[in-house]
Amino acid sequence: MVVDILQTIGIFLAYFFANPLLYIGIGMTLFLSYLRIKSERKSFHTRVYGKRADFLIPFLPALVMGVYVSIVTILIGLTVSIQWLLLVSALYLILAFSLRTRFVSPTYVFGLLLLIYVFAPFFESFNWFHPIADAIQSTNITSVAILLALSLMAEGILIRTNGLTHTSPRLEKSKRGKWIGYHDANRLWILPVIAFVPEGMIPTLPFWPILSVGELSLQPIVFPILIGFQLQVRGFYPPTAVRKYGQVVLLLGLGAMVLSIGTYFFLWIALILAIGLIIAREVMIFLFKKRDEDQPPYFSSRSTGCIIVGVLPGSPAEKMKLHIGETIRKVNGELIHNEHDFYERLQVNSAFCKLEVVDLNGEVRFAQTALYDGEHHQIGVLFVKQDHQWQNSI
Repeated sequence: MVVDILQTIGIFLAYFFANPLLYIGIGMTLFLSYLRIKSERKSFHTRVYGKRADFLIPFLPALVMGVYVSIVTILIGLTVSIQWLLLVSALYLILAFSLRTRFVSPTYVFGLLLLIYVFAPFFESFNWFHPIADAIQSTNITSVAILLALSLMAEGILIRTNGLTHTSPRLEKSKRGKWIGYHDANRLWILPVIAFVPEGMIPTLPFWPILSVGELSLQPIVFPILIGFQLQVRGFYPPTAVRKYGQVVLLLGLGAMVLSIGTYFFLWIALILAIGLIIAREVMIFLFKKRDEDQPPYFSSRSTGCIIVGVLPGSPAEKMKLHIGETIRKVNGELIHNEHDFYERLQVNSAFCKLEVVDLNGEVRFAQTALYDGEHHQIGVLFVKQDHQWQNSI
């Protein structure tokens, strides 16, 4: 019995790892990790997070959300074919070439897929369209619409709960020529989702579970759904901005779920759903960017104190529970005005560090830690550059 269960799990994993979508997701994550580290080194002469963080941070939330989505796909009996999965993979691959993580999203992938369903009758006379027509015949349009709505709701929840974790700090020059900081939220989740394929379409072992629906026998498989998220925040506190953005995406998903049920009765609702969601996402990005640009930079030089743009994991700064957005006003009892003052005051006492910090609520607190040999100038906080040559203090 135990052996059968282990073999069943092994087959599930084999089908999951055989799907090209998984490797599209892994390849894109590696590329995003390379770009992130390159940008962080350009801004701070050090990487903030290691490459593994881009895989480990989204892993567990994506797994949990995949279970939730799978419960619904099992209840609705989502049936697909290998050709359908390849078509979805092709759409993901095309959008991945944009090198924009936000396009690798169910809104655009399943939105385009719904448009293919709607306009399929107009292309049936073309020979090149026959493989696509065969691919979409295995899955009805209502199931695809529900999968779109589910994925969109999952995206909103993931953005709210996990998208704000370890956003990447960056520096850039403002229009006035001053250095400012911003945060780049760029993440890709790979959700394992259960669906069904007609029996015999894929090889199985004798004990593989079979679901009979009338005269049709179905086999369960696991396939990945990629959910990409990308947002740059300059004028707002990054976690708050990302959380609000995720809330709007979640509301869009709830609205999409209502419309997806309507596709069972009227095909034209699928057209409204697909085009409406794509336009809504683009309008969301435009409005957020406009509002963000209208705000003064959240991370900028101040007359007194230094605002924290980033905190290195595992550093003394993290152990002192320093957070991005907080302002360090005094170091070892001395008032500071810029990063140069900060590191100069640190070296006054090479064995101990005491900071006066203004938290996010405007209240003053004190943080202190012992420093060891070689640590007196590298406690792990990242500041906005001054208009003098950057000192590699990390």
